[in-house]
Amino acid sequence: MDIYVTTHAVKRYRERMFDYISSDEKIANLLKNAAQRGKQVYVRPSNRGYCIELKYKGISVVVVHECARATVITCLGDSIYRNWVKKKENQNIYGRLLYPESGDLNVILHQPMSAVIE
Repeated sequence: MDIYVTTHAVKRYRERMFDYISSDEKIANLLKNAAQRGKQVYVRPSNRGYCIELKYKGISVVVVHECARATVITCLGDSIYRNWVKKKENQNIYGRLLYPESGDLNVILHQPMSAVIE
């Protein structure tokens, strides 16, 4: 099976793994290995074909399988990065009850948590 890696996947790997030194070829080979040897974590919806999330050596990638080829479309980063992103997203959800750690019981609705923290 042929495995292709998009430039978007390489760019996302650089951003999410903070690897600005490695060459594009080295990153593409790493992402190809993840697509070949990764463990299926999640099946994702796709209009292009069979789309799955794979995890290999702690790095998650999304791969679309079309006919006889697979394409790595993005890199989701490692578990540390993904947990950080989830934490940031939860801070910006509007209308959520907020329970500040400082003991301040003022609950502000309809504002992002980042506004409450400031």
